[in-house]
Amino acid sequence: MHSRIKLSARLALSGAHLKILPLLTLIIFSVFVFSLCNSAINTFIGAKHFSVAFSVLSLLAFAVITAPARLRLEIKHLMLAKGKFNSDSAKLGFSGTGKALLFYSVLFCLKSFWLAAFEAVPATALWLFVAYLKENSVSVKASYVVSAAIAFLALSGFVFYLIFIQRYSKSAFYLACYKDFGIFDAIGESIRKTEGRLTDILLFKLGFLPWILLCLGIVPMLFVIPYYKQSLMCYFLN
Repeated sequence: MHSRIKLSARLALSGAHLKILPLLTLIIFSVFVFSLCNSAINTFIGAKHFSVAFSVLSLLAFAVITAPARLRLEIKHLMLAKGKFNSDSAKLGFSGTGKALLFYSVLFCLKSFWLAAFEAVPATALWLFVAYLKENSVSVKASYVVSAAIAFLALSGFVFYLIFIQRYSKSAFYLACYKDFGIFDAIGESIRKTEGRLTDILLFKLGFLPWILLCLGIVPMLFVIPYYKQSLMCYFLN
């Protein structure tokens, strides 16, 4: 079934890359500029208060630019999957832009919360171990054993986290599908419709891992990301 979905995605994208690339390029360029500016500020300016203020302001600017672009991109992929492309339908307006900004902010907070929750045990164990080492000495072998156990807990927590957050994977899809949906309507519907399918969704995404690794070369992003996003859209529609 997955191969059939990927074929549908390739057919939907055939000759349509130029409809996707402007928004995708904007998002990639924004990520690059945001990362570069923050790295430069943190490296060359020692004033912590200025660095924090700049990071907050740049993060806000980044969100304002990319959130509506991401939702518009989602709508375009939806229209391509349905074979009914209309560029006017991808326009959000002021209210749609605000909804996109709030939606991706809420989604970021939810995912951050669950990451902290799933990694709480290994993080606490690491903190206790470091605190113990400050007051006591342990053998090298014991340190290796404890460190390996903490690493195993952290990795296990991250795997379960990746599975768990797939409950939010269809929320942008529903927001793109139904313009009358509020952000919590979309998130709630995603949670309901992904129940019992979290592992399958993650495995479908992991099937793109070799392609995604190619994105380390930057340029392949312009081809791999549309293919990945279009395949995911076809998967959800299926």
